[in-house]
This record gives sequence, structure tokens and C-alpha cells, in this order.
Amino acid sequence: MPEEGKPIKRMADVLKAGGAMLQDLCPECNSPLFKIKEEVWCINCNKKVILVKEGEPTPSLTEMAPLSDVEGIVLTKLYEASQQGKKETDPAKLRELGSLLSTWLEVLERLKKIQKQ
Repeated sequence: MPEEGKPIKRMADVLKAGGAMLQDLCPECNSPLFKIKEEVWCINCNKKVILVKEGEPTPSLTEMAPLSDVEGIVLTKLYEASQQGKKETDPAKLRELGSLLSTWLEVLERLKKIQKQ
């Protein structure tokens, strides 16, 4: 995974570390994509990108990441937010945390529905 910092410097660092710049561009920001250890990354967005060739079917959610992995991430985020809420006393921050917890719970509920299908 690329490190934080200015995108041009990070791109140079990725190249120095053996990464390869691809001819493909990021669908979000149009920056060049880089192949790093068999994964494709947008250094500018600092996100992993899944390339789909024209004419190929788009991978399903379960092909991109097992739902159990996604569920694990959601549960971890729920736990982290709840732990943060235990220490927080500022009402504005508590409202923000409540909203965050609600969002993660909605994601978890949607995952459960997908798993039942």
C-alpha cells in the first residue's frame, strides 16, 4: 500500500521501489495507475483499483473480496467507534459517532441480506 505524502513524490517512491506505472488511468481522478506487488493502485487517491477489460463481466462483490472479510472490517469499525464513544463526552462528537455507528450497522445489515441470497 502506498505511503502518505504528495502524489508525485509517492509515485516516484513507488517506481524506485519496483512498482510499474501502467497505461491505464484512475477512473476517479485520471492519474496514472501503478502495479504494486500484483495489485493496481491509484497513488493520487491512495486506493486499490480493480481493472476490468472491455467485454469481460464485472466481478461481483464476492469475487472482489469475500463477504466474510468485508464483514470483519465492518465489525472492527463498529468496535472502534463504540470504544471511542465510551471515552467521549462532547455531545457534538457523540452525535457524529452515533451517525457513524448507524452507518456501519446499515452496512452490516446489507451484508447479512446479501449473504442470505
